[in-house]
Amino acid sequence: MLIDLHMHSTASDGAMKPSELVRFCYESCGVRTMALTDHDTVSGLAQARRAAQYCGMRFINGIEISSVWGRCSVHIVGLGVDDENADFVAAAEDLCEKRDRRAVEIGRRLEALGFPGMFEAAEAMTQSMANISRLHFAQCLMNSGIVKNQQEAFDKYLGEGKPAFVAASWCSVAQAVELIHSAGGVAVLAHPGRTRLKNDWEFDSLVEGFVEAGGEAIEIISGSQSHCFTPRCLQWAQRYNLYGSVGSDFHSVAGMRPMPGTQGQLPEGVKSVLQLLA
Repeated sequence: MLIDLHMHSTASDGAMKPSELVRFCYESCGVRTMALTDHDTVSGLAQARRAAQYCGMRFINGIEISSVWGRCSVHIVGLGVDDENADFVAAAEDLCEKRDRRAVEIGRRLEALGFPGMFEAAEAMTQSMANISRLHFAQCLMNSGIVKNQQEAFDKYLGEGKPAFVAASWCSVAQAVELIHSAGGVAVLAHPGRTRLKNDWEFDSLVEGFVEAGGEAIEIISGSQSHCFTPRCLQWAQRYNLYGSVGSDFHSVAGMRPMPGTQGQLPEGVKSVLQLLA
């Protein structure tokens, strides 16, 4: 039975509507337990939940919260969150507003580089109209023939240190964990291998800080980090008594990440985060 606890829909920067993603997972990928974890929003959960109920799948409410550790961007997945918690929803909406303010500045910088109209194109692309991400800008640059693929867009323009990169005023890792807990959720450190940290001690410090903040789980296997990082995640899970999670980080069939459920499943002997969501 395939499990995927990290995916995105058009509520943030995915290509499929929430209900379409659920049906794709069920009918084409064989996934039977899934979570929708859109960036900084829970707006797609109700639609996805209804579709999952129709398909007979186990569906878990989720969100992926943007945060910072030092000067490094870190993503925290929240599983089992209450999307009817008014304070939590309001906090998520505030995060989306910060994302959109960043998008305006990214558009301004791309225009200064000689690429006008990118913000308007990105805004037209997102169906949520309130959660514009760098991935939308990457797609716009591709559509305009400026870059060949998403990776080139990030390598040349949108990645950290590049001319159109804009750092956002995200919350701290501890604040992200607290926000997830306020909605009754479980905090999962997402794809730690994707962070910009370089030294072993920096990674250890991040995980230790996440645990001290009350984080309960870590993505052992992620479609957006190298499988070479799996042993390190297993070591952290054992050292800090963390539960394990897995997710494809799927956005689109045109992307380079695994299809839902194909990222790999938890090794035997690892405590599954699903135990906390029973």
